[in-house]
Amino acid sequence: MQRSCIELELMNRRLPLGSNEDSSRLILSFSSGIHSRNRFFNIRLFHGITLKLLFTLIVIVVVIAFTLPTFSGVLNEELFPSHGSISFREASESEECSWLTGNENERLKELKRILASVRRDLLSAARQLESVNLEYESILKQLTDKRSELKSIQLEIDEAILLQKELRDRNNVRVFLPLAPPIRDASLDLRTFPKGSSLQTAFDFSRCSIAVAFKVYIYDLQITKTNHSALARAFVHEFEKRSSEVTNSATNACLFVGIVDQHTNFASLPHFHTLGNNHLLINVGSKPLKNVSNAIVVSSVFSESTFRNDFDIALHLNVSEYDPNEWERLPQLLPYLRKYLLSYLGIPPSGLFDLHEQLSAIVQSTQRSGDEALFELNCTSNQQPLALCYDEDYRGAILDDSMFVLIFESESIFDSSSEFQQRLIEALWHGSIPIIVSLNAIFPFADCIDWRLATYRIAPQRLPELHFILRSFSAADVLEMRRKGRFLLENYLANTKVVISTLLTAQRQRIGIPASDRVASPSKPLFGSSSFVSPHLTTPGPPHFEEEYLGPREAPHNSPSYTHNFTSQQLYANYLWNEFGASSGVSLEYLTVEPPFPSQFEFSDGANFGFRPIHPGSGVEFSAAIGGNRPREQFTVLMLTYRRDSVLYASLERLNNLPYLNKVIVVWNNPDEPQSDRAWPRLHVPVHFIKAERNSLNNRFIPYDQIETEAVLSLDDDIDLKQHEIIFAFRVWREQRSKVVGFPARHHARYELSSQMILQAYMYLYTYRLPAVIRSKVDELMNCEDLAMNFLVAHITRQPPLKTTSKWTLRCPTCSEMLSQDSSHFQERHECIRFFSKVFGYNPLLFSQFRVDSVLFKTRLPPNHQKCFRYV
Repeated sequence: MQRSCIELELMNRRLPLGSNEDSSRLILSFSSGIHSRNRFFNIRLFHGITLKLLFTLIVIVVVIAFTLPTFSGVLNEELFPSHGSISFREASESEECSWLTGNENERLKELKRILASVRRDLLSAARQLESVNLEYESILKQLTDKRSELKSIQLEIDEAILLQKELRDRNNVRVFLPLAPPIRDASLDLRTFPKGSSLQTAFDFSRCSIAVAFKVYIYDLQITKTNHSALARAFVHEFEKRSSEVTNSATNACLFVGIVDQHTNFASLPHFHTLGNNHLLINVGSKPLKNVSNAIVVSSVFSESTFRNDFDIALHLNVSEYDPNEWERLPQLLPYLRKYLLSYLGIPPSGLFDLHEQLSAIVQSTQRSGDEALFELNCTSNQQPLALCYDEDYRGAILDDSMFVLIFESESIFDSSSEFQQRLIEALWHGSIPIIVSLNAIFPFADCIDWRLATYRIAPQRLPELHFILRSFSAADVLEMRRKGRFLLENYLANTKVVISTLLTAQRQRIGIPASDRVASPSKPLFGSSSFVSPHLTTPGPPHFEEEYLGPREAPHNSPSYTHNFTSQQLYANYLWNEFGASSGVSLEYLTVEPPFPSQFEFSDGANFGFRPIHPGSGVEFSAAIGGNRPREQFTVLMLTYRRDSVLYASLERLNNLPYLNKVIVVWNNPDEPQSDRAWPRLHVPVHFIKAERNSLNNRFIPYDQIETEAVLSLDDDIDLKQHEIIFAFRVWREQRSKVVGFPARHHARYELSSQMILQAYMYLYTYRLPAVIRSKVDELMNCEDLAMNFLVAHITRQPPLKTTSKWTLRCPTCSEMLSQDSSHFQERHECIRFFSKVFGYNPLLFSQFRVDSVLFKTRLPPNHQKCFRYV
């Protein structure tokens, strides 16, 4: 006889939250045999009795269960599960259903077994929940403790900042007025000073405190009674443009400036007061000034024994107004060879040996050696010594063909003659190197400009040896002297604008007054009227590259600025005047030539100055500190973007957690506003968005007031640089601060330098000192801004850029539009190089035949050591 068996077994299994599986599973196993018809009624009766009995047993089990201890809690956890798993035991079809067909004891035993199994699962789940609750409570307690600890650390930081401020204030020195009562009255202006040739005794320093701005008072031409020539009006107009330095209050003025000539009655000037202290008289006339007392005189001509070396300034003043296209008048540096080795047109000075004979000997010597010299000594009816021949155009044509030009000075009649000053300026305008046949000639701004860089002085007694001396000059020396002459001309002497700027800068340096702060480049916020930070920020995604420890994350640390305001007037004066160009009239935040500290300094007093020395070891110790011979510092990323939001987002994400990063500045070149709900990644440093005034690639090098570090990494928004590449470039830049540090290699124009680490001072020069026609060409072509910056830096430093890492070029595979993809892109860059070379007078770019890799690159190390960088 076959029999039926319905086996039902149910167990609870908890599944993880969020699972798509059911919370329980019912396994029903049913097997039936072939029943005979005469047994059908008995089976139905048996089933009915069995179901009633099963229902009764379940009721009993429930009653017993509720009376057991801890069951209520277990059931509560069962009804409201928070975690755990749900499981079912599958019964094999071969098992006998003894609990349905056996006696009552067996059925009760089986039900107890099931109940015990359920209770075990419930108790296990309860224990797990209790453990999780305990862990949760522990985390909550730790979170509270950490918040308290963070608040305590923040208070300590605030206290440390206050202490640092107190210590800094304690180290600050109070500024006192220079030996004069702080309250001025009319009697102070009437006091007398000893008349003399020394600036120390004839200048009233009490009017010029270092604690106040340098102010200049300009006399009106109606007061000075000067002939209203175009030159006089041009000088007054240039002064009026300098509103930050010019004042209408004579009481606040440090310097009084008058545009005068030989007919001016100085005693009639309201503030001259007999002796003319603190007066600067610019003589636009043709005759020397007389009875100037203690006034400083700027003139092209000085009578014999009237020039005061540390007081007066000899200068050719008959110059034109500033013209942006004056570069077109200047000759190119090349070719090196010219038609004449030496030339001179004019009447020679009197009483200087037999000059005709000496010059004839030079001509004969040049003819024998294949050189050519041109001397015309009787070319004018004016027989006055040093008289000029022909007109300016003819003299200019001869100078264009001359490598060197003789210039004489009449020391027996004048301390400085207008002819000497004019010949000097004409020689510079035409790229001919002046040969000064005098050891006593007075040069313009001689106490500031090193004229040995652009001229060559000889004593008149050396004229027989002159040809040999000139032939000994190497081609490199000749070209450098020619380049320096053009540099001095363009920066200090060429037009009324640079002449006025140079006069004020020289006078400030003489009396020890720093220039005003540099012209601020205001930043316009992108979001509203005052917010640079996006109102919608999101957490950046995980990095798409293997993370490498590159350095500690630090709080933003700004570079100390304006620390060379006074040393720049003496220690760095020669560099600023003769290499950098100092007539800008502003103090620079940072200098390119600040010397490094001695190596031992970081281990002695260096901690007080922010040094972070690298401890002995390998790559682990190297990455833990910035090291080097300079205090710790950070850099700013300046990124230009235009209508590529997704590309910009990805580029910003890659900067997250980048060590030594101070701030990210995004220059929004897009004329359209960003979407109101557009979210940007929240980095570990501030991300400031600046609204550009117009779409220009020159915006990439504007020294925005939001930049607070000396180092700036200029990036395009489509540049994919790894963090280790950026940090390595930053470490390299710290050792080569005056150079441009970049990544892609290029042969002048083949690849653009889309990413480069530069000094902020170069950004100031690019925006305010670079010829405007170059920036206009960049806007015209929407190209070449990187070439313009490299031209500028190479022109100043005469050094090539530094290439880091083995990257050949930088690509953006996700960018749909790129300027470099235009077929005319490289042709435009060739055009830029040709045009920039004409403006500069030569191509200053230099070749470099090496790249920079890290110290341990491709070096085998023991297994227990690590390289400084894994990939560079």
